Amino acid sequence: MKRSVVSFIAVAIVLIGTVLSGFAQPPAGLKMYVFSSGPLTIAKSALQSGAPSTQVQVPVGFFVVMHPKGNFLFDTGNNDKVINDPSYWGPMAQALQVVRTPDVAIDTQLKKINLTPNDIKYVAVGHMHLDHGGNVCKFPNATFLVQKDEMKNAAWPEPGTAGPYIPGDVACLRNGIGEALPNKFKMDQLEGDMDVFGDQSVVIKRWPGHTPGSQMVIVRLPKTGTTVLTSDNVYFSENVTKNLLPDISLAYYPTGILNAYEFIRVLQGRENANFMTAHDLDGPASKAAKTHAPQMFE
Repeated sequence: MKRSVVSFIAVAIVLIGTVLSGFAQPPAGLKMYVFSSGPLTIAKSALQSGAPSTQVQVPVGFFVVMHPKGNFLFDTGNNDKVINDPSYWGPMAQALQVVRTPDVAIDTQLKKINLTPNDIKYVAVGHMHLDHGGNVCKFPNATFLVQKDEMKNAAWPEPGTAGPYIPGDVACLRNGIGEALPNKFKMDQLEGDMDVFGDQSVVIKRWPGHTPGSQMVIVRLPKTGTTVLTSDNVYFSENVTKNLLPDISLAYYPTGILNAYEFIRVLQGRENANFMTAHDLDGPASKAAKTHAPQMFE
């Protein structure tokens, strides 16, 4: 009972801060594109408690927000190295049956909306697992936005959490021997939330749940309205409506995941918000995977 009360108070504090701060109208021309990297195959029961152990092919969503002050990328999909070299993922490539066709490469996908990696100003990841942080090093001109706890766990994971992190995805961020700075690229290791453009149209929310340094993003679009990009704090929409956790192996902090569900529900009530996950079988990332075309929201 006490734990439930504490969890409710924690969510309430976050929500009060959101409401009291208010937010301006989204800038004209703000839009978001939803893509999918190479789909993965996994037991549905791993992503939703009580679901059958049937294998399902899920999309690997990533998102581009075009803002007047620059382009923002949330998540980077599977590392493009696996297209030609599945051994980069070791046994995970076979276990997840990763799709490795050339068209899933992130630069090929960005070209569909007339962007190159050099056109991205900010890169943020929900977390650094192999299907979210794979291509972070393909954006040398961008500032990388990641929670400090997540970088720590990606480089030196807590026991029981190491499986989905690929060492090369982290090692490529490290500067060369003898360099004064540790990072090869510009990086902000966050210890909380961030209003990326200063107008509350793109807000990073620190939300440990799926991993120690998980984060979600609130995007406020002119026509679509408020959208929460959940990363893997939410897998399927039904997880939120029925309070269904994933398997414990994918829930570092279950209370944080349940609090994320509640946060989404309150935003649905206050701002008529919707939410998008990276792996939902019925979401826009799934449609992008099936049509090989990005889905656009304004």
